[in-house]
Amino acid sequence: MRLPKLKKTTSRRTFLGAALPALGVASRAFAQESCENGSVEGFRGVVGRTAGDSTPDPLRPVRAKDGSPNIIYIVLDDAGFGDLGCYGSEVDTPNIDALAKGGLLYNNFHSKAVCSPTRASLLTGRNAHAVGMKELPGSDQGYPHTRGRVPASAANIAQILGKNGYSTIAAGKWHLVPREDMSSAGDRTHWPLQKGFDRFHGFLSGWSDQYRPDLVVDNHAVEPPERPDYHFSEDIVEQSIQMLSSNLDAEVEKPFFLYLCFGAVHAPIQVPKRYIEKYAGNFDDGWDAVRERRFRRQLELGVIPAGTELAPRNPGDPAWDDLSDEAKTVFARFMEAYAGFLEHTDEQIGRLIALLKERGQFDNSAIFLISDNGGAPEAGTEGNFEHPYRDAMTVHEMHGRLDELGSRSSQPLYQRAWAMASSAPFKYYKLWPFNGGVRTPLIVSWPKGIERPGLREQFVDVIDITPTVLDITGIAAPAVFDGVCQMPIQGAGIRATFGDPASPAPRDTQFFELWGSRSIYHDGWKALAFHTSGTSFDDDRWELYNLNVDFTETTDLAAQHPEKLAELQALWWREAANNGALPLLEARGGRQRTYNQILAEPAQ
Repeated sequence: MRLPKLKKTTSRRTFLGAALPALGVASRAFAQESCENGSVEGFRGVVGRTAGDSTPDPLRPVRAKDGSPNIIYIVLDDAGFGDLGCYGSEVDTPNIDALAKGGLLYNNFHSKAVCSPTRASLLTGRNAHAVGMKELPGSDQGYPHTRGRVPASAANIAQILGKNGYSTIAAGKWHLVPREDMSSAGDRTHWPLQKGFDRFHGFLSGWSDQYRPDLVVDNHAVEPPERPDYHFSEDIVEQSIQMLSSNLDAEVEKPFFLYLCFGAVHAPIQVPKRYIEKYAGNFDDGWDAVRERRFRRQLELGVIPAGTELAPRNPGDPAWDDLSDEAKTVFARFMEAYAGFLEHTDEQIGRLIALLKERGQFDNSAIFLISDNGGAPEAGTEGNFEHPYRDAMTVHEMHGRLDELGSRSSQPLYQRAWAMASSAPFKYYKLWPFNGGVRTPLIVSWPKGIERPGLREQFVDVIDITPTVLDITGIAAPAVFDGVCQMPIQGAGIRATFGDPASPAPRDTQFFELWGSRSIYHDGWKALAFHTSGTSFDDDRWELYNLNVDFTETTDLAAQHPEKLAELQALWWREAANNGALPLLEARGGRQRTYNQILAEPAQ
């Protein structure tokens, strides 16, 4: 048999295409399609017949630019605007407060009101719908925005930094992969190591027991340590410290990206008993008083503008004074546990900061600390004790087991009205388009790069953080990543605010949508609509607020300014179309029950 003659200009691909039939290899349906670009990616040398007539192009180690800052994202889970000490809370969070005091505290930062969309937007710098994460992964309804998997066309900050000389480490909650992909036999395409991280230590789902987590190390599941003193928050910080120390020992000049995502203060609210007991009696006066107290403290600190009004209690949330004595005792204990859980989390953050200072890394570490949404309302008016989302225990039964709250024998989630207090001074909570759902803490610490610490009031969305990192590291957003064309970065950097408190906001427009409820912000005005499942989207009631003078959305101006409302409604549809947020879809299953519980007229 004679093979086809190789002409001087014949490519290897063309030669093989001609040779395979000659070798008796039949054409198959799976045969690779032709590709015009036959070059080896990144090779700039010349390939001849021998080394003598070739020019080599050796691989060069990729190194970050000299002086590149370390980047740290710290994500708290379900912590409301009013939960941290520096945002007016009575909970002790000294380490977080110190970051704010030496850095920047933003009072106009916006999440996506629920965890996975916020995380996808944070990591990619793009709106959640545009990257297939309109809600929690695992709810694919057959449209691109419901896939629950961030596409390769939206490379995240870990992938980009890793290609530019950074070490990349993730520790904690992931929740960017559908449940069907979490098993040992599951598709790992969307696990952390396949999404740009060198190392991972945490859990993949939306929540896990803090004493017995569904632990994953790198690319495989492991059993959690069977120690009576084990706690997930402590573990992920210890692992972060060990991994960072190992990297610094090996190459101290190599910068790192750490993505540290606590399970706290998301349910289950579990923390050692000594942290709970510290707050004994602190919440006996109830959620109405706590909310009022936080509001007053926020005014004193200047975290909210002078003249701000405290939003009224949410519909369906009971007044504390109307509760029985037994209910007050039970419900106060839940908040004591929540406060202890948050202080414990702050303590772990302090351990990380201590390492950075010990190793001389703190001053050139840009730390971005956020919460992914407001306080969590899913447990309803009486809360849950044995399981965060399904629990038939009565308040009387909880009272009989109150000493177990926060221990291994409980998986509690606090009462919905505590979520209202967590989100003070705003109304509503996690999941909703009001500020109580979307307005959350943002603290930035970078001693080497922040010129004027203090309060910042610019409108900022979570999609603006990753573009800021690209700005301060001097890295361009790639047009092509690993051979895949990239969708545009939609966020805008906030670096200008580091030096100028009066610098312009990075954006004047931002849309929001979750389970049919939606809002649009533009030039200080905000229009929003609640959607009741099972009803026409055309029948949704829209509200209108002028946030320039109404920080807490207390005065609905829809009737006074119908032309402004119509303008913003039209703008919402344009923004939704531009960001892949259509068609509008309702919540399904258990999520619909959660959604319906605070509507004035729940769907039947």
